[in-house]
Amino acid sequence: MRLPATVAPMLATGGVLPVDVDRYAFEYKWDGVRALSLIDGKTIKLLSRNGLDITFKYPELHPLAKALGGRRAIIDGEIVALDDVGRPSFARLTHRMQISSPAAVKRVIHSDPVWYVLFDVLWIDGQWVTGRPLHERRALLEELTIEGPSWQTSPSHIGEGANMLDTARSHGLEGIMAKRLDSEYLPGRRSSDWLKIKIVHGQEFVIGGWVPEHSTTADRVGSMLLGYYDCDRKLRYAGRVGTGLNTAWHAKLTSQFAKLCQTASPFADKVPRAGVEFLNPKLIAEIEFRRWPDDGLVQQGSFKGLRTDKKAIDVVKEFIL
Repeated sequence: MRLPATVAPMLATGGVLPVDVDRYAFEYKWDGVRALSLIDGKTIKLLSRNGLDITFKYPELHPLAKALGGRRAIIDGEIVALDDVGRPSFARLTHRMQISSPAAVKRVIHSDPVWYVLFDVLWIDGQWVTGRPLHERRALLEELTIEGPSWQTSPSHIGEGANMLDTARSHGLEGIMAKRLDSEYLPGRRSSDWLKIKIVHGQEFVIGGWVPEHSTTADRVGSMLLGYYDCDRKLRYAGRVGTGLNTAWHAKLTSQFAKLCQTASPFADKVPRAGVEFLNPKLIAEIEFRRWPDDGLVQQGSFKGLRTDKKAIDVVKEFIL
């Protein structure tokens, strides 16, 4: 069987630590960007969550194909960048995500390196294994013994959710993942068989409008209006955020906002209109926040960066405590 040309990754649901922990394998949540690697025995093709070819952006991951010793496989994982103390940093990763040419990649590959954390296998040596339970797929992944200078297999421990959550908290990580040992891999589907258990809440939001910092300062962002799509594909208002921006982000965002201005509000809900410049809702922001009540708006939010690895219409509200 020929190597498939593309496949969509399985998605997780937000949740809490399960009671029946012995039925789950636990991994750390890496706060990066999802990437599927399609390896034909000689070369690698990296696909983003929305199916874009991002291979040229991460040349340090290309030798992974040779590391498999000629075997063909589709492997799921997360590309991460680390901050100065060795913690995954989505803010640092955004620099690499925004690069649009191989020449630009060469200029930052040493100053902004990335790592690929591998956690699942979907297809190997001509056979799909998505229908096999997680514990069997994990065994196949570990048999590949693929450790290298820019990649590693994600640690996974059965029943150790509480301990790993404590470790994640003490090391400033975003949280952990809980995956049922008997779960199949469901390409392109969001499933409660995989749970995201977050210490710091965060998710993607669509930017539907913005307010300049001052009426005379059109090149600085005062706040951004955030939204998500409901099951009827209507953009729902989720609140505002104005912190987390440095000078470079002010300039980059206002430049992109200028190209997306529109008169009508894109939101299905009524939103505060004073000073708001509405936008064609195409940009996706990663936001960290403290609370998001079921009947309220995002509270104490902070901007972490722009995402380019999914479509705006796919941004939905995740489960929040």
